[in-house]
Amino acid sequence: MNRNSRLFRSGLMSGVGVLVAGIAFFFAAPPQAGQASTYCSDCYIVTPTTFPATAGAGTSNAYAFQVTNNDPHEHLVGLTFTAPADFVITSAAGPSGTTVSALPDSSVTLNLPSYAGHTFTVDITALAPCVAAGSETWSVSGVDSRGETNEVQWSSAPPSVPVTGECSLEFAGQPAETAVNSDILTGFNSTGSALAVQLLDANKDPLNQADFSATGIPVTVSIQANPGAATLSGTTTVNSSDGAADFGNLQINNAGVGYELAANATGFTGVTSAAFTITGQIRACGTGSCTASQSTPTTAASVATSSPGNFVTLGLGGVSFSCNHYNAVSDVAAFDVVTSSGTSITGSSSIATLTVSPSAVRSAHRPLFFWQLCYASQTPFPVIPGTSGTTVIGGGTYHTGLLLPCSLISPRHPAPCLISRQLTPVGAVMLKFVALGDPFGHT
Repeated sequence: MNRNSRLFRSGLMSGVGVLVAGIAFFFAAPPQAGQASTYCSDCYIVTPTTFPATAGAGTSNAYAFQVTNNDPHEHLVGLTFTAPADFVITSAAGPSGTTVSALPDSSVTLNLPSYAGHTFTVDITALAPCVAAGSETWSVSGVDSRGETNEVQWSSAPPSVPVTGECSLEFAGQPAETAVNSDILTGFNSTGSALAVQLLDANKDPLNQADFSATGIPVTVSIQANPGAATLSGTTTVNSSDGAADFGNLQINNAGVGYELAANATGFTGVTSAAFTITGQIRACGTGSCTASQSTPTTAASVATSSPGNFVTLGLGGVSFSCNHYNAVSDVAAFDVVTSSGTSITGSSSIATLTVSPSAVRSAHRPLFFWQLCYASQTPFPVIPGTSGTTVIGGGTYHTGLLLPCSLISPRHPAPCLISRQLTPVGAVMLKFVALGDPFGHT
């Protein structure tokens, strides 16, 4: 157990002592060596005492090691623990008086006091990676008071800790409604903060910012649900920093209701955002009324309301529904009256029009009487008998049906209704109607 070279010491000796020492020296080392062998296979033994069987991806775990010095003549000066590949050591402690190298890092060196004792404990906290490397084995090394570096050994095989589970992603804030070709942020009408994709560990907790896996991970955002057949532009791939990736300039070029974004990163479970709306226009009402209008090759739409301090939104396309067997001819107009936070003002009255182009009217071969308005709202409303139904739009359930003429609706119960239906001088069909709340409409 002890070095057999300890019998050799400098200084004067008696004749017998010199003879004995000479014989010991002769048998202990090859003639060319100037000093004794310094190898000791069991001088410093390290035994894991607190060691998890597995480490959840991205999680922090405590590790404890008992260090035993079996050499009564020397002591350890420094001890270095190296975690498995891509693990991050965030803290370490030894006997009183121990100093520790800079952390966090993949390894830690403890500079030990001379009075550390023959048995002491080292406590280490380490973060498991999100994407584990092939090797998951700890290593240990050290240097003693003689400067020897090869005498620290594990008590048995080097300990290993498999990484289990998987890290994942989460939208820290959901995308809010905004206009086409405008930045999609967490607040209505391109307000609020950038979309942040949070990196989570296997327990669904945010990754510690000290973790190597929390920084420099490429996160990509794409369109998951695409009701408007649109394109996502802006910086769609961002490297994470301190556990999150921020997207501040994403834009969508077509109106639609029920868009969803997907965030993905290699080694992470991806995430899909909540549904949101991209509208064609957002108009502020100011102190009075506000109007929005849009057109496509087949349809023109306008909506006007009096709602001081609020907003009116209008978009054509990006929505699909029918009123039983009455199929759509024009584009769907999606419009709403909302507060500055994007909340619909239920019951707010608007006057809207849908105008079908002359070419679409001619191709439909329908007389004026047959042009009807198919309408959808989350609030039930009176409909032409036999046309009612429900549908899901953007994750919400809507009531559908053909609008009744306003002359058949009681003035005491405001409801969406058809005001007029007329043929314009150029051969277009224009339907004028009252809308409430968060409506959609098409002919």
